[in-house]
Amino acid sequence: MAKKSVALDGLLNTQSRPTDTGIPQRGAASSNNPPKPAPKKREGEKRLTLALDGETYRRLRLHAAETDQTHQDILAAALAEYLKRENA
Repeated sequence: MAKKSVALDGLLNTQSRPTDTGIPQRGAASSNNPPKPAPKKREGEKRLTLALDGETYRRLRLHAAETDQTHQDILAAALAEYLKRENA
């Protein structure tokens, strides 16, 4: 014998709005911190991903902070120097 279906019509109140607690909901855009726009690709630019061990990444972060440079700037300069040294 099949069970009777339960009516759930009265459980949802679509007429009222939730109480504003002042705590932003997950995923809600905050007026204080607007989302950062994605970096724009320069013409001819190619992107890659680099995996580093934790200690190397920590050293890179510290050096970047101490020299007020971005990871991008440091790694691009290091790669350019390497390729120059290798005549590549």
